[in-house]
Amino acid sequence: MESSTRRKKLKQCRRRNAKLYPIYKMFSWDLLCYYSIEYLFLTITKGISISDVLLLSAFYLISKMLVQIPSVTICDFLGRKRSIVLGNAMLVCYMLTLIVAPNMPLMLFAMFLCAFGYAIKYLSESNLLYDSVATKGGDGLYSKIDSKGGSMYYFLDGIASLVAGYLFVINNYLPVIICLLCLIIATILSCGFSDVYDLRQRKNKDKSVFATFKEYSVDLKETCKFIFKSNRMKALILFEIVFYSLIKIIDVYRSDLLVDIGVPEEQFSMIFAVLTFIAALAVSMREKLEKKYKNRILTFISLSYVFAIIFVGVISCITTSKSILPIILIMYVIAKVCSSIWFFLEGKYVKNFTNEKVRSKITFTYELIGCMAAAIASVLAGQLVKVVTIEQAFLIVGLIGLIAIVLTLDYMRTRFGLNPKEYAKKDIEFSK
Repeated sequence: MESSTRRKKLKQCRRRNAKLYPIYKMFSWDLLCYYSIEYLFLTITKGISISDVLLLSAFYLISKMLVQIPSVTICDFLGRKRSIVLGNAMLVCYMLTLIVAPNMPLMLFAMFLCAFGYAIKYLSESNLLYDSVATKGGDGLYSKIDSKGGSMYYFLDGIASLVAGYLFVINNYLPVIICLLCLIIATILSCGFSDVYDLRQRKNKDKSVFATFKEYSVDLKETCKFIFKSNRMKALILFEIVFYSLIKIIDVYRSDLLVDIGVPEEQFSMIFAVLTFIAALAVSMREKLEKKYKNRILTFISLSYVFAIIFVGVISCITTSKSILPIILIMYVIAKVCSSIWFFLEGKYVKNFTNEKVRSKITFTYELIGCMAAAIASVLAGQLVKVVTIEQAFLIVGLIGLIAIVLTLDYMRTRFGLNPKEYAKKDIEFSK
């Protein structure tokens, strides 16, 4: 009888999480109403240069790398729900700090809070959803719910982005305050989740955070051994290093190029709103693209992304008049679609062939390496724009990216995207 009651409660818990998750993700996946004016806010309101913007981005990635082990320990100790609430609360503090920050040191501290909050959220959110739908056919359900929440976020962000530029012209802080309110809503919604795996059933329930940290560090070594023995995981991580680094650099470069072309402040929001709406459509069509390209989906999105970057670099080196703006925006759309699809694919690929015991640890190591590589790339990209124009930087980064992508895809050809039966046992060691 007790077992039947427990199963019923577990089923209700999973169903509640699955229903709430898309609504929660709509408000919490990223910073609503902020990214469309982020470059303007940092360079105009806070008065820093493009190289400083890239420095902030690099510091964010380095911070995210440094807080990975504490984040995993906290997530394992607190459980999924309380970790998600804590992560959102940190983002609220981040936005408050950014609003009042008078100088670069305080902005760097704000980026640290942001990195810590997102590190905890990244580890907890997807794992909570995966725990909630991990039944027969759960992988498909995970993707559907995750995609639904992402599409809802993109549409809401598109609407917010439409007005962000005009609000920025009225008062530079209005879009940032709206972003803060959305983060507060996300924090409140996160309180509605429930842990699928009860903390009271865990073996380390009476251990301190420090004891858990020490024990986890030992387990982490074993997980790292698995990752670096697995050809599949090495190939996925290599792709993450190259593609994620490209995305982080171009996200900053594209804004500076728009400024160089002469796009007015109020039009920034319209451009990024359109990009956001298109990204939402791309996410909703992701499954169709996966079915069409199958194990060639990463080849398709990465090469499409890098050729769009190169084309922007070539045409902007020829001229920076406003006449090229429509072509530039088409290339931005292609790049945005590709990066949006990737951010959904990577969550599934990292968690494939893992069980609940090691899922957080593998996710952590993957994120750690990706952040390290992107941080180094961002610093180098910041130095590059000090010696060449933004147009030349676009072209240089695009060409380097093309070479790196081609070499990476060649390495992945016999190591990733195979049928499960084609993998060696060491590649799917934790599949059960």
